[in-house]
Amino acid sequence: MKSLSQSFRKLFFSVKCSVCGKIIEDENNYICHECFKILKRKAEMKNIFNYYFLYYYDEDIKKIIADYKLKNRKGLSREISILIKKPLKELIQEKRINIVIPVPISRNRMRERGFNQIEEILEELDIDYKTMDRIKDTEHMYSILEEKKREENIKKAFKHNEVDADGKNILIIDDIVTTGSTIREVVKEIRKRSSPKEIYVFSIAMSRFFKK
Repeated sequence: MKSLSQSFRKLFFSVKCSVCGKIIEDENNYICHECFKILKRKAEMKNIFNYYFLYYYDEDIKKIIADYKLKNRKGLSREISILIKKPLKELIQEKRINIVIPVPISRNRMRERGFNQIEEILEELDIDYKTMDRIKDTEHMYSILEEKKREENIKKAFKHNEVDADGKNILIIDDIVTTGSTIREVVKEIRKRSSPKEIYVFSIAMSRFFKK
């Protein structure tokens, strides 16, 4: 059965490294050994105030996240989870996080993609999380350049489920933080319905142009 699924992948999907494009012999991976080593070495926690992240949103990370979300490479969740496991779990412990909330995706995006990219990673890492609802189908944020239009696009897009967050430390998790518009709207919705002690943010990547 395994060899059949591997042959199916070879027939219908690329087995090239998401970063460098080199053919990968191991059918379980989407990042070659050399690129994975470089990414592992670069995976150092950085922060801007209460925003924590591992990578700047440069070319290699752009390719990986694009492949993961847009090119049917759901299996990349395993390799991404390995890269972020230690720093993320250390952050959760250090900040005494009580509730983890992945940024939700819309129903349309779920139909297109078939999965929430952050929930998939958290499940790989066996990290419990609470969900929010995305009640507004927004345009892709990467297609909107103006900050005001981004804010309008994401305004009132989320609904906080009935979670007891009063006095708790919350960690919001997303794949990319560009301008922070999405995160600010998530935080606004949480604070509207509860009084958390502190809210932190973790993302795999952060734009070099981000300013809190």
